[in-house]
Amino acid sequence: MLQLPVRVRLKRIAAVGCGAVTVAVISLGTMGQYGGAPAWWEAGSNERMPFSSVFKDSSGDLLIYNTAGDLTSGQHPFFRPLGTNGRGCITCHQLSNGMSVTPEKLQERWLQTTGHDAVFAAVDGSNCPDLPQNDRASHSLLLEKGLFRIQQQWPTEGVTPEFRIEVMRDPTGCNSGKTYGLHAVSPSVSVYRRPRMAANLRYLEAADAFTADSRATTLEAQAQDAFHKHMQGNGNISADDMQSIVAFERQIFVSQGHDDTGGDISSFGAPALLGSWNLARAAALPSGNGMTLANWAGTSNAPENEFRRSVERGSVVFSSRTFAITQTANLKTGKTTQGTCTTCHSERRTGAATTQAWMDIGTSSLPWAGDQKDLPLFKITCDAKATPHPYLGRVIYTNDPGRALITGKCADVGSLVMQQLRALPARAPYFTAGSAKNLRAVVDFYDRRYQARYTEREKQDLVNFLSVL
Repeated sequence: MLQLPVRVRLKRIAAVGCGAVTVAVISLGTMGQYGGAPAWWEAGSNERMPFSSVFKDSSGDLLIYNTAGDLTSGQHPFFRPLGTNGRGCITCHQLSNGMSVTPEKLQERWLQTTGHDAVFAAVDGSNCPDLPQNDRASHSLLLEKGLFRIQQQWPTEGVTPEFRIEVMRDPTGCNSGKTYGLHAVSPSVSVYRRPRMAANLRYLEAADAFTADSRATTLEAQAQDAFHKHMQGNGNISADDMQSIVAFERQIFVSQGHDDTGGDISSFGAPALLGSWNLARAAALPSGNGMTLANWAGTSNAPENEFRRSVERGSVVFSSRTFAITQTANLKTGKTTQGTCTTCHSERRTGAATTQAWMDIGTSSLPWAGDQKDLPLFKITCDAKATPHPYLGRVIYTNDPGRALITGKCADVGSLVMQQLRALPARAPYFTAGSAKNLRAVVDFYDRRYQARYTEREKQDLVNFLSVL
């Protein structure tokens, strides 16, 4: 017998082929609390994960779907501590936050555990490991923006960099300190980034980019990188554990399931672009390019239909409304082009990038990123013989050099891997450094950055569209 999450109404049962699994399609319309799995999953707890789990988020309900069916975590390596600090993969990829984490959940966890949960491990859960670890202020970037510290050896092994790095501002103390900074015995750079969602990854494998800087080009490489950097593991993940982790990541599909105004998103008959069921079974999308929705709204003027019409309009703006894409390093065209949101967010099911995984849209470097005073500020000075950054030249100020920390190339400074757009209401804030607090801030950034000149209605339509993915 199918076990439904708490307070989920059975709307109708419809056989939907999804691999070897037949699923029951459910309505999430009255979902008002967590159901199906823990709101915070602690690594090593023997919790049960049903084939579907529902969680309340900022605009409705999030739906997690596991195509392999029910799972009792037990000794599953995604859910158990693998390294030396009590963390598992689940620690930083919580189901209730769309397989990521949010400041709100982290603040709740801090209060519940007085800061002793494994997610606050000194290695990256604090602004710098040599700060007082029982002090909330030492974890401010994680608690306020959901940012983990990423420590990257500098220069990267086997790379001769085309530029030098100077620390102009260091609010965390990590980049100028004697233990972790550029002048340490083992020099490194610390940047601060949001954890990416560990779901819908079947559609991202073609891009070969599973970290913000694409240092991990396979799911296996990403898991191994996390084992060493975030779990402080010794040696390597065993072959059996690796196989189980990667298999799990390929079978998890996450999207919005219900909108408080727009109603059910995941029931049988929903548009092919929407819902975790359709993601899992790779439902056929309408012909053409982009992520366009049509024929979802009814004919009445009920609030649900008005919202759905707004979503449909937003999908057209996203997929068809052109503007000049300028000064975007590593975009395939290499020059100003008339494009749409889908020029960069080209993977039609997730909104990730397929044509070019990483590019510099301006979220980490001045002038477009603004002065983010809680983050380090680096001055990048490129060699005279290096190919310069195509728009910022040879002297660049950035909070995160991005892809350039891996390649050592001047032209890659500020380039970051484009993220997927699923389950956005469950995992704010947005952009790699958490600089956009909500979806309106995301739309406003692009409107300023590319002078798209969206109307107020277009902006709201875009927000509504993004909120149901």
